[in-house]
Amino acid sequence: MPIINYIGKNVKTYDVKQHKHSYWELIYCTGGSGKIVFENAKSLSYNQNEIVVIPPNTLHSNTSQTGFKNIHMTVAGWSPTFKGAIVVSDNQQKDLFTTMNMCYRHFSAMSGCSSNIIMSFTDLILGFITQFDGSLKASQHIELIANAIIENYSDANFSIDSIYSEFDLSKDYVRRQFIKEKGVSPLQFLNQTRINAAQKLLVSRSINNLKIYEIAERCGFNDQLYFSRVFKKCVGISPKEYIGEPKNDSYND
Repeated sequence: MPIINYIGKNVKTYDVKQHKHSYWELIYCTGGSGKIVFENAKSLSYNQNEIVVIPPNTLHSNTSQTGFKNIHMTVAGWSPTFKGAIVVSDNQQKDLFTTMNMCYRHFSAMSGCSSNIIMSFTDLILGFITQFDGSLKASQHIELIANAIIENYSDANFSIDSIYSEFDLSKDYVRRQFIKEKGVSPLQFLNQTRINAAQKLLVSRSINNLKIYEIAERCGFNDQLYFSRVFKKCVGISPKEYIGEPKNDSYND
């Protein structure tokens, strides 16, 4: 599940030396303009109210003749459909800036920021990037499948096979096209959607008072053992370990 793990600001700056991150980096220009230069000498120019999105482990530097200001953050666990660096323009309402600035304020608060708030900001920011970049548009039938999964993930009886029958295309072709555009198979997308929802409910247990088996059911899993296996495969740890509880043989907590 994507999650912002760092956010900061640069006041007027002229040069940032070559470096790289283990995570996706998002750099929103709040003033001035500049250029991101990569190891292969290729570059991306950016202006105020544009965001540069840089893949993990990509060597780059940031330079400007006039100076730039920005909000920058790193995001772990993100698997967008694009692979290279891109520049995305904010909309006229500056929704992306507003969201990133709010995220910076909450992230930097002395009292800290709760995990569910950070996850909400992450969803909004990455959603805006996807919406504002026209090059990320998927095929209509792929979007229909993705939307159907998002709308029905909580139904344990939901079957992806029921969607394939709506197209005059072979199941194998549609599946391959989905993987090409989304980076995962429809079943993996369904499981990721369910586990993302489960993570949000798990970190909010102090508010919703749901037991783990109830969270599993709300996210489309009738079998809690299966839910635990899928959760661990997607997240790397069990649901109980995720919320900081010791692992035992009980699945009704």
